[in-house]
Amino acid sequence: MDELLGRPALVPTHEELIASLIPPRNFCEASFESYHPDPEFSSQQEAKETLMRFTRQGQQERSRRSWRRIKPKQPIGWYLDGGFGVGKTHLLAATFFAWQGAKFYASFAGLTSLVGALSFSGALKLLQGASLLAIDEFELDDPGDTVLISRLANELLATGTNLVVTSNTLPTRLGEGRFGAQDFLREIQGLADAFQVLPIEGGDFRRRSFVFDRGESTFEPLPEDAVRIELKTLLDQLNRVHPIRYRGVVQEISGVEIDNASSIELQSDALRFCSLVDVLYDFGVPVRVRGCDLGELFPAGFLSGGFRQKYGRCLSRLYELETLEDPLLQRNDEGGTRPS
Repeated sequence: MDELLGRPALVPTHEELIASLIPPRNFCEASFESYHPDPEFSSQQEAKETLMRFTRQGQQERSRRSWRRIKPKQPIGWYLDGGFGVGKTHLLAATFFAWQGAKFYASFAGLTSLVGALSFSGALKLLQGASLLAIDEFELDDPGDTVLISRLANELLATGTNLVVTSNTLPTRLGEGRFGAQDFLREIQGLADAFQVLPIEGGDFRRRSFVFDRGESTFEPLPEDAVRIELKTLLDQLNRVHPIRYRGVVQEISGVEIDNASSIELQSDALRFCSLVDVLYDFGVPVRVRGCDLGELFPAGFLSGGFRQKYGRCLSRLYELETLEDPLLQRNDEGGTRPS
């Protein structure tokens, strides 16, 4: 990644980490009004209405406590479960913006990075000052994350912080196929008990057919100052840089063209590539992949294994990034982002 900008990809400071605890640029204008549920899937409308009630009740409770000594209600943990491309992140960001009071927003990877930078006690002290913590793409990839996040979530709920998270996996199936999840059933069940599941059904709004075949000349060219790099070189760079540094590089890029792409053979390389795509997506950076169709990037075994949802999300987001013509946020007629 150092070669992309000709300078080191710096580790973010504590202040930068804390300042980043807001929705990403791609969802900076998300609202309930700009989320348009698919009429074929009633769960989308139900999820929207549930979260709208949740934010209104939170505001009403805060108003009552401002002039009367009323003990806060038991905090709530909402778990937005659904496939990729159904608008979960849009609803999460909309909830964040509608919520009145101290609040934080983080991706799951960003949350674990925060704990790594501030220590568990430091991160807990910071987050306990909020009445809402929104976490995007909640997932358990290893035993360390399982123990850490289980304890953090339960301690936050116990001290009055409401949690709203998104995930592609039901809480009782977190970690399945990724590590010896059966050895951490207590932690996983504890997480499941902390949340009320809010299912969101539907097809991938980015490309409902989910067929990634497109001609080389389908999309507009990228700006002249866009980064152009071969896939093998990019994977080698990602292998030498911790994902916590991706954000600092990506936010200054106007576009990325990945040349000579082919199937990614190593799962470790594939997962790091997924992490990069998540950050590119957060910042709305246009991407062009040359050399193979998107559906050929990951071997069939990866797409059917324990990380299949992560790879599916990556492909879905790549398709959207390939359709972007410039790095500016694309909006619908109502001014919102990511309609379902």
